[in-house]
Amino acid sequence: MRSLDLVVVSADSQFVKRARTLADTFSFDFASFNDPDSFFEETEKYKSITCIILDCARIEKPNEAAGMVQVACQVAADSYIIAVVNSKLKPEDARIVKTSGASLVLMENEFFTTSKLEFVTTQVIRSSYIPIKVYDILPDTELDFPLHYMMPANKKFLKIAKPGSHIDESFLKKFSEMGELYLRRQDLNKWIEYCRSFDNQDELSALRRCRLQFLQMSQSFLELALMISDQSSAASFALGKELYGTCEKFAKELLSTLGVIKNPFEIINNSSVGDFGSLERAPAIASYAAVLSQNTAIGNPLEVMIAALLSDIGYLELSPSASAKLRTNDIKKMNAEELQEYQKHPIYSLNQCLSRKIPLNEAMKMMILQSHERTDQKGFPHRINPEKLSEESMLIRLCWDLDSKTQVRIGEPRPDIYKVIDRLSDAVTGESGNFSVGFTTKTSPTLRALHFKSESPNPLQ
Repeated sequence: MRSLDLVVVSADSQFVKRARTLADTFSFDFASFNDPDSFFEETEKYKSITCIILDCARIEKPNEAAGMVQVACQVAADSYIIAVVNSKLKPEDARIVKTSGASLVLMENEFFTTSKLEFVTTQVIRSSYIPIKVYDILPDTELDFPLHYMMPANKKFLKIAKPGSHIDESFLKKFSEMGELYLRRQDLNKWIEYCRSFDNQDELSALRRCRLQFLQMSQSFLELALMISDQSSAASFALGKELYGTCEKFAKELLSTLGVIKNPFEIINNSSVGDFGSLERAPAIASYAAVLSQNTAIGNPLEVMIAALLSDIGYLELSPSASAKLRTNDIKKMNAEELQEYQKHPIYSLNQCLSRKIPLNEAMKMMILQSHERTDQKGFPHRINPEKLSEESMLIRLCWDLDSKTQVRIGEPRPDIYKVIDRLSDAVTGESGNFSVGFTTKTSPTLRALHFKSESPNPLQ
């Protein structure tokens, strides 16, 4: 039986085209159906369907849209269901659709004009598997969750260990060269319990704990971002506060561990996932910024970390064409309208946080708003007076540059993070107009000191 990544149910050719283009971009296994009845009749022919998009935009009565969602939940209980509703639907009516079983509700205008669909589907489909390090699995232990290997040719996941499997030295040796295996997102808590059961006060346990905390913070942040994307929970300030609190808790734990391990930048670089220009990069940027904040005494490290996490939430508001060029690092190819969108995304980020009553102080708000500004006033969105530009926001932008230059891209060798840091140190001191003199004085010695750590890297990082 065939498995599908993405199914769209719509009689609107433009609606289907939008979904098909997305599927082609991310290589999703895709199918479309003209009406709900034909789709519901066909569901038994598929082994699994990861994500379903229901076109409810022409349905004026929310109860009818809710009925369609309920049937979809019955015939595809394990699928992530996105309901696209009429843009004029009231928030309380959108919540009726959500409570009927929809995983996410999108307004029709959002479906066509923003990048929320790209973010959500890649998280649900492509990021439904989470990478873990082979050397974090201990020999002579038993797993109560399956493990998977990603095949390089087609990026499909192959199950290599069933729940209850006994892991021995030969298994670990066989997969050690691959570096990473994968577990399903729903098995994350089991992986956490597995790692905690072997937690000691030695260096290897500290490294394993740091990777685990990075994973926990990343997942909690992505849940927060998904909530911000959901129009049906617009008035759910309590949910936003709860998810923010969880994210902040994991950030604090990670920050504490990053402060005591030898090579935190290497841990971050080897743990982060996601495309350039995607929200998945935010945890890496935030972690780099927090470590530098600790080492340079620039700002409050936790505040810097949280602000960096949230500073690119505005990517969700970009048009599909703008976000496509951002993912391929073709910002110079953006047309005037796309470039204007991109340069406004810090404003979108702050507005998204404020609309959900995320508890940010004034310093954090300024960090988000100024995260892409420059001292020569060639940054964005406001090209502010350099005297008003905070060092914390400069730190976030520096780490955005660091992440963009150290990210691993398919088919290319992994960049040496310490060589990149060395070049960034030269750039910080040598490029006028980028950063202030005071900022350079504080950060350049720290960046140069990090370079020397590359002489004795820990192979388990």
